[in-house]
Amino acid sequence: MDERIVLILGTAQFQSGYGIVRDLDQAGEPAGPSLFELAPTLGIAALDTAPVYGSAEEAIGQSRCGLPVHTKLDPKRSPAESLSQSLKDLRRDRVDVLYIHDSAEVLRPESRVVASASELVGEQVGSLGASVYDLPEFEAAVDDPRIGVVQVPLNLFDRRLTRDLIASAASTGTIVYVRSVLLQGILAADPLELVGPTLPLRPYVVAFAELAQRAGRTRRDLAIGWVKAISGIRGMLVGAESVIKLREMVASFNSPPLDDDLIAELEALPYPPAAQCDPRSWTIVTSP
Repeated sequence: MDERIVLILGTAQFQSGYGIVRDLDQAGEPAGPSLFELAPTLGIAALDTAPVYGSAEEAIGQSRCGLPVHTKLDPKRSPAESLSQSLKDLRRDRVDVLYIHDSAEVLRPESRVVASASELVGEQVGSLGASVYDLPEFEAAVDDPRIGVVQVPLNLFDRRLTRDLIASAASTGTIVYVRSVLLQGILAADPLELVGPTLPLRPYVVAFAELAQRAGRTRRDLAIGWVKAISGIRGMLVGAESVIKLREMVASFNSPPLDDDLIAELEALPYPPAAQCDPRSWTIVTSP
């Protein structure tokens, strides 16, 4: 396990309706400032946001939270215009990571977006990153010397990003951050909540829940612990719509590491086809 792995608070939950499984009793914008106030005391290393995450950037700016910020480009603006607006909303003069949000751009050798964004690295931008979905995008981003950070989904059900690929990326100096470690809450959800396009995931969640019960650990602990045990990952993003949820996520992150036998059991579990784990294909379903 890489001991340098850090926890990053994602702010996508600030969007109305984000997430396939949510606790609506605890969701909502008023909790935002409390989350930002609490985050540094819980060991959160940075905040991850984007112009498309509703009012998240403005909420960070209003909170005066001193944590480093990672944000993304607004696809509707030029990179320079997007950065300028983000800095204004964040009330900052610098962001640590500026991600290319349209992942297809990294596959275009002559992408003007990548070229223009790379020119912003310096006083106002620490590193250029790419937020990607698929392996060809991941590999293209790692191979691009202008891109120093790659953010990619990884969880017990979506294992397309292999240990070898992560190790290879880390060996080049690329920083790898992973997101969707709970697959938008599905890995910790009541299987009966999985309906519609996520219904095919139900038997896999049931098998995972049975293993967690035998191990005497929560599914959240196991899902986070499995990712945390992968060498080469520098950080993982977690989302929380409430202070309670953030405390739970941090507790799982700080829980005892998984032993080799338990990791082997987790990796022996059946897991669904990758296409079923792509949130872009889901219709949002919320808890009653």
